[in-house]
This record gives sequence, structure tokens and C-alpha cells, in this order.
Amino acid sequence: MSDVPPPPDLPRPFYDAWRPALRPAARTLWHWHSALVEPAVPTGASVDAFFDEERARAEAGEPLRVIPEDTWSDAYEVCDVHGLNRDWLGAQVEAARLLVGDTRFEEADELDRFIRLWAAPHARLLATLAGLTNSVQRSWVDELARGFFLLVRLAALPADLAKGRLFIPLEELRQYDVSVDQLRTGPATESVQRLLWKHSVRIQDALQRGRSLANDLWFWQRYPLLRYWYGALALLDELDRRDFDLWSKPLALSRFRRFEVYLHVIFGRR
Repeated sequence: MSDVPPPPDLPRPFYDAWRPALRPAARTLWHWHSALVEPAVPTGASVDAFFDEERARAEAGEPLRVIPEDTWSDAYEVCDVHGLNRDWLGAQVEAARLLVGDTRFEEADELDRFIRLWAAPHARLLATLAGLTNSVQRSWVDELARGFFLLVRLAALPADLAKGRLFIPLEELRQYDVSVDQLRTGPATESVQRLLWKHSVRIQDALQRGRSLANDLWFWQRYPLLRYWYGALALLDELDRRDFDLWSKPLALSRFRRFEVYLHVIFGRR
């Protein structure tokens, strides 16, 4: 079908699920991340030179042009107050250069590098704000960031392609003989299903590798993480049940499936 369904309204992990004292700081970090989704580059500027300079400015805590002043000034203040690493702000600026114009990744390693610069630093800032600072915890955080990011982008595949963005490696499209136009409009042919199944396995593997983080969290942190974690797996199950059809309607869970997620969180079943 030719009509692009609207992107799914998926929740943002750890946007509201904070103690009152930390919630404004977490939202500020989310505002920074969200402001870079549609980066503005001055007319006539070299994209690479512009982002090289902007990353250096972010790491130094200096004024930026790529996002609004209140966004960068608030984020710098949060980093100063809570002892967060501004390099992780700068890494997201570095990644944002790939969101200018069409976004494509030739190989899986290129996509992974983008995620390490885009999703993982954002997740590390939130994790450090929550007191998760050792290297093992950060490895789990990185995996969860990878899984959640890829799931959201998979669910929004038609909408992303309408903006010229694709977060599945092109080498895998060629492997399964799938064109970008097929992913833009559907339907879910057998070759498309095989491609998206492989991508869903990549997502599930990342989520499984990060699952142990929940064991290191206080209840107020553990409950929302598990809700998103079980919800993510339920969305993958739903996508498989729909034969990977992302074009008929947005990917979402029914009330019954959401209740099942709640039971999984409470009783720890999977």
C-alpha cells in the first residue's frame, strides 16, 4: 500500500520514571537528545566542519548553533550539577551529522558505530544520573540502548523512510534481495519477512544481553525498566505474529497484550 502509517507513539524509557529530585535533569537530557533528531546546519556551511566544531564546543561546554540555547545551557548545567560526562553530549552531536540529508548505513558495523555515538551515550548519561557507573553496568546499558533504539526505528520504518532514513544495513537488503522501495511501501513479501526477522533477532539479542541491569536497580528503577523490556519483547512477538507487516497499521500492543506485559513485570515470567 502507498499510504505511510503514522509512526507509533512509543514511550521514551526513563523520561518520567524518576524520583522528583532527578526528573527535571532526566528530561533535560532527553530534550538535548531530541533536539538533535532534526539537526539544523547553517546555509552554506560544510556539514563535516560544522559538526566537528559543534562536537568540540559541546565537550567544552560552549554555546552551540545546532540546537536552541535553552537546550544546551540546561544540559550543561545538569552535567555540572550531577557530575556527568559532557563527552557523551558531544558524541550525540557527532552522530547527528549522519541525520543530515538521507541516512543510510552500508554495513552493520557502520550502524553499530552510529548507535555507539547516538543511543549509547544518551543512555549512559541517564544511567549515571541513576547511579549506575561501573563498567559492567555500562555494558548492559549500551546493549539496552542498542535494542531499544533499533526496535523504535524498526517500528517506525515506513515513517523513517518517508524522511529518507533507514536503520537497516544496505548489505542485508542485498543479501535478501529487498529494495529500499519495498521497505518504503510494503507489502511484507517473503524476502522482506526474512530480512526483518533477522533484524528482529539482532534487537532481541541486544535486549537479552542488557537484561541483567535490572538486577542492579532499586525497585523504583527496576519496575519501569522491566516494563519497557517486556514491552519491547511483546512488540517483537506482535510483529512476528503479523508476519512483519509494518505498512497496514502502526505496530502496537492490544490492551490484553499490555496486561500480559504487566503480569510479566510483576511475576518475572518470560
